Amino acid sequence: MLRYILRRLLAMIPLLLVITGFIFVIGQYGAGDLAAYLTAQQSGGRIDPALYALNRQRLHMDQPVIVRYGDWLTHALHGDLGVSYITQGQPSVNYLIGQALPISLEIGLAALLLVVLIGIPLGIVAALTRNSPLDYAIVGGATLLSSIPLFVLAPLAVYFLVIQVHLVPSVGIGWHGLFSQQSILPVAILAANSCLTTVRFTRASVLEILSQEYIRAARARGLAQLGLVLRHVLKNALIPVLSVVGLTTSYLISGALFLEIVFNLQGFGLLTYGALRSGDVQTLTGITLVTALLLMGTNLLTDILYSVVDPRVRLAA
Repeated sequence: MLRYILRRLLAMIPLLLVITGFIFVIGQYGAGDLAAYLTAQQSGGRIDPALYALNRQRLHMDQPVIVRYGDWLTHALHGDLGVSYITQGQPSVNYLIGQALPISLEIGLAALLLVVLIGIPLGIVAALTRNSPLDYAIVGGATLLSSIPLFVLAPLAVYFLVIQVHLVPSVGIGWHGLFSQQSILPVAILAANSCLTTVRFTRASVLEILSQEYIRAARARGLAQLGLVLRHVLKNALIPVLSVVGLTTSYLISGALFLEIVFNLQGFGLLTYGALRSGDVQTLTGITLVTALLLMGTNLLTDILYSVVDPRVRLAA
């Protein structure tokens, strides 16, 4: 197990270099002239050649791009992702990410918990009642919720559940913590929008397990339905579902951009959107690195859970 984890961690290094290097180079040549932007700010809108040359030197823009990337990478390895020169006050990228990422992590992990606690049981129930009205209702409801884009589902939920029915407390403005009333609707919407995949894969996996010979033998011995599900079906059916949950985790943490816009949540998605709009290359490069680490870490954790659920999976092979 330890050898496998070390090999996976080592394999991440070249991939991280390619991803961050690509974003860094695109940002250097695709974004505007940062030295000119800073010069215009410092000299009242005009370009002072001497100040412009000084800014280019300060930003190392007079050096080849590979040298600049190497300098950025050296600082990143020491935990310094640079400065956001575009943002007012020029805060560090570490500070911006440190303020935004916990919000998205809280929302995403809470939504994931709902998806697991609701989606997997519903998938099991749908499989056990195959082709019944309950099965159709579960799959149909999950399909309906998942087919509505977040940027449509969020305003609709606010209008009907908050304004019309008053079923959910007013969401207010901003983020007030995971255990506040303001978190109920964003977490529920994000979980509902991601529930179909978990329900569908759980249902298909359980149906496949129920068709196995050892399940028929257990039924022939008179094993009750609940005992059959808990002892034989659930553990084996979870193996393919884990991959879906791993992919869903990455999306829930980093993909809720429209949700953060609707509810004015200063999370990771909104930070990415702002950096893209303003051409903030420094922040975008740091965001890319953190996002890649999140995705790779989630995939590694999923592979490790495979071996926990099914010892027959040999990670070191």
